[in-house]
Amino acid sequence: MRRHRPTLLAVALPVALFLAVAAWNAAAGKPLLRGDCPYYYATSLSLLQDGDLSLAGQISNSSVHSGQISLDRFGRPVPKHPPLLALAALPFVAAGGETGVLVFNLLQLALLLVVVERLARRFASPWAAAAAVALTGVASFLPAYAWNFSPDVFATLLLTASLLALPAATAPAQDEESEPGERRGDGSPAVTWRHAAAGVLFGLACVAKLATVLLAPAVLLLAGRRLRSLAALAAGVALPLALYGLLNLHLFGSPTVTSYDRIVHREADGVRLHSTREDFHQPLGRGLAVQLLDQRRGLLWTAPLALVALAALPLLARRRPAAALAVAWTALVLLLFYARYDWWWTSEYGNRFLMPAVVLAALPLAALAERVATTPPA
Repeated sequence: MRRHRPTLLAVALPVALFLAVAAWNAAAGKPLLRGDCPYYYATSLSLLQDGDLSLAGQISNSSVHSGQISLDRFGRPVPKHPPLLALAALPFVAAGGETGVLVFNLLQLALLLVVVERLARRFASPWAAAAAVALTGVASFLPAYAWNFSPDVFATLLLTASLLALPAATAPAQDEESEPGERRGDGSPAVTWRHAAAGVLFGLACVAKLATVLLAPAVLLLAGRRLRSLAALAAGVALPLALYGLLNLHLFGSPTVTSYDRIVHREADGVRLHSTREDFHQPLGRGLAVQLLDQRRGLLWTAPLALVALAALPLLARRRPAAALAVAWTALVLLLFYARYDWWWTSEYGNRFLMPAVVLAALPLAALAERVATTPPA
């Protein structure tokens, strides 16, 4: 029990806040399913009730859902969003409907904290890692997503789980509980299987949130250089992506055409199919400025600790340059990508599209926390 105390600290404080946020929203009568959430829920219901992805039985009038559903090659309304989140939540929806959705969402938030805390232990002491993750959980926009059915939490969980599945190239700092396989970067079968598992998890993260594919270099930076391990990683990634391609082939006639390429837009002269690929028009400079400075969604206001943590990347780089580069790549590529996105502001609070960067900022924050704790007073 004693060795799990840091993890309990990392999880208990944020989860208490998550529960308070959920209780407050419930008492205030705020809808749990809003924005994109009703469509993920409708997808779960369609899978449960009809055994397919057609939303015809769940959406009575598709004309009022302009921009939120897609059309497959047979002319049926299907989910605009990848169905993986809806599929993962099926047991919870079957057991409790919207209440089940809330339980699922809170569980995935709690599991995200556990995974990141275990990952942070590779770069700092257990207590420093726990403190960094607890601070990330309470001093960012994560609590706002406790009352939600969040695909961003889901994709971030899969991403961080893929990084944790990779064998550590160095022993976790001051952590006596590390697994034997984490202390070496050899090409043993156990290590190869861990690379394959990491690949599957990363592939699932890409299916859950397509922009996650931009973070492949971050995974490669932590995967080592052995060809056998990299081949296992690539094979793992390919499996969920191939299944997703087959789904697209069935629904849209091509493995490279996704639901985001056939979004229904109702116009005066009829229906037009729109592709999200056409939604990147914002000037880069302005997009970067608003993502940092906007008072409701900018990082400076909604996750300032993440910016402090990113400034501490040199401390992480001293311990593990590859990890520092992975965190830096994640933050930079997501900022640049979504700076051009016309709909970047479609978040309840904070910029949900930057959630992986905010969560992974806990790694340099852990290094900073340990540095502060071990620096003797002047």
